[in-house]
Amino acid sequence: MNAEVNASEIARTLASDVHRGALRPGDMFPSERELCERFGVGRNVVREAMTIVQSMQLADHAKGKRPRVVSPTLGQVMNGVAEAARFFFTGSEGMAHMEQARLFLETSMLRYAVVHATNAQIAKMVAAIEECDANIADHEGFRESDVRFHRVLAEVPGNPIFVALHEAFVERMMKARPVLDAFEARNRISNDEHKDIVTAILDKKADQAVETLNRHLTRNYGSNFRQTLDRQTVADGDTP
Repeated sequence: MNAEVNASEIARTLASDVHRGALRPGDMFPSERELCERFGVGRNVVREAMTIVQSMQLADHAKGKRPRVVSPTLGQVMNGVAEAARFFFTGSEGMAHMEQARLFLETSMLRYAVVHATNAQIAKMVAAIEECDANIADHEGFRESDVRFHRVLAEVPGNPIFVALHEAFVERMMKARPVLDAFEARNRISNDEHKDIVTAILDKKADQAVETLNRHLTRNYGSNFRQTLDRQTVADGDTP
């Protein structure tokens, strides 16, 4: 038995077999016995390796059957990355990094949208704004509509990576935010800014659109921190 080979190395080799076409979607992976002989390891190591391959979204999870090769979607891959990164983005510092990355990405996509957004894409933004208006007093309903508005910005370039990043990171972050005090008034301000952004897109005013989005994102981000600080101050004051 080759003690130098571990499960992670076997998984990387099998993933390479898939990527170079030696194993194609729908093919069965070699049997445990074949893999044991190929790598000089025991069944437990092979099973651990296959678990890793499955976590890469390259193998199916059919119970009781030999795993088959599957072709992962970009969204599945990014969701896996997002799950792995959850610990990093827990806490104030991690969220601050995420918010900054979002600001850079979304303002860039907005500049692109000012020039390239189609009438159909602008119509989707308007539809999301109308949904936000209808859900001003419903925090969860407003949040879902808010997510849809920002998703359209990710869709405009036609690049699936931007959409996958939005789904894996931005959407999760937006939905995980705590409910802020006076959320109905805050929702009205946010949706008025959505309207201003679309107006700037229609008027082809990129700087105005980006200025509004910058204010929109940084205010929402700061409000979460301020509420956390205010509640901590109250808690500290109640401590004997």
